[in-house]
Amino acid sequence: MRVLQVFGFFIFWQSNSFIVVNSYLDIVSRKCKNVEDTKLPLLRLKRQLFCDYDSSSHPNHFKNNVTVVTLRLMPKLMELENNLAILSLHSWMTLTWSDPHLTWSPSDYDGINFIHVKSSKIWTPDLCVYNSGDMLDDQLELPVTECLLFSEGSVSCVPAVKFVAKCDPDYTYFPYDKYICRIMFGSWRYIEEEVDYQISRDGISMDDYENNTEWDFKFINAVKEIKTHKCCGNDTFSSIDYNFLLTRYQGRKHITIVIPAIALILLTLTVLCLDPKSMERFALASVNYICHLLCLYFVHWQLQYNGVNTPKIFIFYGESVALATFAIILTILLRKLEDMNTKMPNWISSTTMFILSNRAGRFLIVKDNETKMADENTVTEGNSNVLKSEAKMKEPSWRHFATIIDWLSFICVILTYIIMLIIFISTG
Repeated sequence: MRVLQVFGFFIFWQSNSFIVVNSYLDIVSRKCKNVEDTKLPLLRLKRQLFCDYDSSSHPNHFKNNVTVVTLRLMPKLMELENNLAILSLHSWMTLTWSDPHLTWSPSDYDGINFIHVKSSKIWTPDLCVYNSGDMLDDQLELPVTECLLFSEGSVSCVPAVKFVAKCDPDYTYFPYDKYICRIMFGSWRYIEEEVDYQISRDGISMDDYENNTEWDFKFINAVKEIKTHKCCGNDTFSSIDYNFLLTRYQGRKHITIVIPAIALILLTLTVLCLDPKSMERFALASVNYICHLLCLYFVHWQLQYNGVNTPKIFIFYGESVALATFAIILTILLRKLEDMNTKMPNWISSTTMFILSNRAGRFLIVKDNETKMADENTVTEGNSNVLKSEAKMKEPSWRHFATIIDWLSFICVILTYIIMLIIFISTG
């Protein structure tokens, strides 16, 4: 009994399917038979072309022939979202291919050589961005647009598309950074034997491009590649890779980041040139340190967080903060050192004596009025007075030793800044 019920249900389902299929074929046949009812050539042509046309079927599916699709970009605008390293390219794209199902003889339709059709009514390649930075549906297919259909079956569409691609930025030389961004076009559905993408001429036209205010956008090249995917075994897919060079405009960043760094260098060196016991030096050293912290904080918020390497300008500011800290600590130690009254150790005394024994050392280190008077006596008085003055000048003190340390620190800071600048400029 159960077998009879199952058999009866199967017969009923098959009969309904047969009725539905026959009804559909009958509708299609009546529709195709009525194409000659109108006298308007354009309407007759469209009815003839699309009466039994399936826009979801590949044009050469039953002929095992490849459909060649040529691409050409015409960029209009470019945007770069720095924090996410996402490139948004607003562009027109020309796509051209042939559809053997959409051909006609112009003489049969009053000489009509081409017609305008919606891309939604015909088969279109499923062009998408492989390295998309926005995985929405509009990134996996082309938008609806007007296409030109020619009598020999050639189709040409020019959709306006916003392509979103993920880039690999390198901010090592910020704000003088530049890097290559790539947009990879290809098909999700069709393998190379079904749809083959080709580059039309040079692949791009930059005539209508309006340059970005922050980035200089240059086309490098367009390369065709044959790729395989892990999901699809040995099947190969045709893709077109567009490579662009992005170079940051340096004007605004140069003024707000690089010039303050130079000013801070001069400020730090000025601190080391002042008398350690003067309040001006301590006040200027404190202001210098605060300015360093504020600039470092500002640069921190100007930088992007998606780069692989730390920007060299940020490292430069960090090392300059360390030197500004050293200038404050040195000022405090030198003030303390000059006020000491204890006896100097022998190694300090001998070192100071050696430097004071030559005229260059006396010129750099001995800066008080006693020294100036001694120099005058050296010129005007006899040899006996000269010996007395020099003997008096060569008496080492903590003040002399502090001055030696101050000058050595000044020279070391200058050399450190020179090395930092050479590293930053030569590599950037």
